[in-house]
Amino acid sequence: MPDYAEAYHNVAIALLSQRRYAEAVQSCQKAVSLKPDHAEAYNTMGFVLERQRRYAEAIENYKHAVRLKPNYAEPYNHLGVVLNELGRSAEAVESYRRALRVDPEYAEVYNNLGIALKDREQFAEAIWNFEQALRLDPDFAEAHYNLANSLRDQGRCAEALAGYKRAVQLKPDYAEAHWNMSLTFLLSGDFEEGWKRYQWRRIADPKTRSQYERSGRHRWAGESFAGRRLFVHCEQGLGDNIQFIRYLPMMKARGWIVCLETLKPLIGLLRGFPGIDELVEYNPDEKSSVSFDVFTSLLEMPNVFGTTVETIPAEVPYIHADRARVEYWRTRISQSGFKVGIVWAGSPAHGNDRYRSCRLECFAPLTKIGAVRLYGLQAGEAAAQMDELAGTMPVTNLSKDFKDFTDTAAAIENLDLVISVDTSVLHLAGAMGKATWALLPFAPEWRWMLNRQDSPWYPTMKLFRQDTWNGWDGVFRRVAEELSAMVERRDNPSL
Repeated sequence: MPDYAEAYHNVAIALLSQRRYAEAVQSCQKAVSLKPDHAEAYNTMGFVLERQRRYAEAIENYKHAVRLKPNYAEPYNHLGVVLNELGRSAEAVESYRRALRVDPEYAEVYNNLGIALKDREQFAEAIWNFEQALRLDPDFAEAHYNLANSLRDQGRCAEALAGYKRAVQLKPDYAEAHWNMSLTFLLSGDFEEGWKRYQWRRIADPKTRSQYERSGRHRWAGESFAGRRLFVHCEQGLGDNIQFIRYLPMMKARGWIVCLETLKPLIGLLRGFPGIDELVEYNPDEKSSVSFDVFTSLLEMPNVFGTTVETIPAEVPYIHADRARVEYWRTRISQSGFKVGIVWAGSPAHGNDRYRSCRLECFAPLTKIGAVRLYGLQAGEAAAQMDELAGTMPVTNLSKDFKDFTDTAAAIENLDLVISVDTSVLHLAGAMGKATWALLPFAPEWRWMLNRQDSPWYPTMKLFRQDTWNGWDGVFRRVAEELSAMVERRDNPSL
């Protein structure tokens, strides 16, 4: 039966399961050439094209499937996934709702709709949809996971942990659920459980797996090898490196010869750091030629040392600015007034950047406080906001002349206070023991934990948290009030 369209469609499904995408598309095309109203074949072709990231073509095939068969829920669901992936969440929500009008008992759609609503910051409705998915399918591991993520973002850690645990019971190798469970333990202050499960990041996020691990080299697991060479490789961002560099002197005290691989902007800052015998620059395109006996990463240290909230090595300063650069920046910074360095945005590539970053104009209330002088430490594209607001908001741009973090640190040394969103500069100021105020989103990263104004990682840091999602107005109102009081106390010590 060479004209049997359904057979060609079934062949396409089999090819899809083997990831033979080009052949699967050809088989679907043969099916619809034989049977032009074959809605299921158009849906399958859309799904194959989606796997190939040919999103525009996938959308057209899904839409054609529902034109041929309006009461066909599956392509509406698949269409929603593609639209949400493209950032068109409003259209995705509408597509999911159409699927549910066709099939109100479609658990997968409730789960996907919850994801899209969460992206649109409709958190209560997202949680409701995840719960509906689980009502229909109590063993839906992904829905347990997504519900847990939403609950954690609302600060409901105990409920979130229950959801993650159920997800990994149903799917023991669910790496993302294990990793996010570890982050939730850390967020809630249970470091023992958190660090134990943190190892799952290397499976959940391949970027955290070093090329040394992939090559089969021996990863350090806490053994004592005094006199041998330990290679500590780069992992995650600048702020993570600054936060966890504190562990290297502890490694050196165990008798290791320590070689640290780190990101280029930190090389000058960390040169001469106690605990580092050799410093090399991270190159993502090639392995270091440094010889070593075993390797690890800075992010492994808390687990190896059994760090709890109470035993964090929190002596500051543990990073010091170069004296010559400090003197240079002293000539660039006015010695009068109360000098405040500010940072308002992190890297746009960060997954949570739209929540952790703000706009420079949010700092405007601070300019009205007498004696306060604002200095911009902001790097990257967001630094252009200083030029945009020139003449309307007095901020002295220091970062335009920063070559690397040696300049950033030297400038910070000449300031009275640093106020920053969650960025590497925030970590740097805290590591230097500078008076530092952290501006945190409603759902902070694990390291800031919950319901506290201090940081056990940085004793000179105070935390200002949003009370609501994107609630920067309340944060800056409290910051302005406290800064005003601080300046007044400095100028009038008897108060």
